[in-house]
Amino acid sequence: MTWYPEEYLKSLAMTDMAMRPRRSKGYPGRTYRFYNGPVVYPFGYGLSYSHFLHTLASAPKTVSVPVHGHRHGNTTNISNKAIRVRHARCGKLSVSLHIDVKNVGSKDGSHTLLVFSAPPAGNGHWAPHKQLVAFEKVRVPAKSQQRVKINIHVCKLLSVVDRSGTRRIPMGVHNLHIGDVKHSLSVQAETLGIIKS
Repeated sequence: MTWYPEEYLKSLAMTDMAMRPRRSKGYPGRTYRFYNGPVVYPFGYGLSYSHFLHTLASAPKTVSVPVHGHRHGNTTNISNKAIRVRHARCGKLSVSLHIDVKNVGSKDGSHTLLVFSAPPAGNGHWAPHKQLVAFEKVRVPAKSQQRVKINIHVCKLLSVVDRSGTRRIPMGVHNLHIGDVKHSLSVQAETLGIIKS
């Protein structure tokens, strides 16, 4: 959970359950996904008797999302630089990350590896600042390292819900955050052809 500062409660009506902030009304938004102000402890913060470092061993730089084109007007299903998930051929479309987790402390310990995704800029106020897309718990002996493989399903985990409730995959550069490590992943549309009416 996110630990908010005391001032947060002064601008938060307990009867308003909206997640997204409304700057015009001074409403800050809720949860780590939409609130972007100061915090006491951020979401995912934890204490340990040891200290862990992350290194990205391997990760793709681009991923193509297969999309069928429309017959009408020679346009595609790509709207506002985002693809409707139902128009994409998702299947098992995923990206694999290999992350080295090193225990640099003097004690053995368990560590929960959290992977967040921040969608491309310019997706309006409906997209979250970031969202948790994967996590994995790993036990690492003192002064040693473990490699963790994380699979991220593109359509399920890199998509966001717009204002009208439609799930879309934003095209452009998604930033993946693993602890202090940041990785840019370019998501592109690949038009497969025209659907006949």
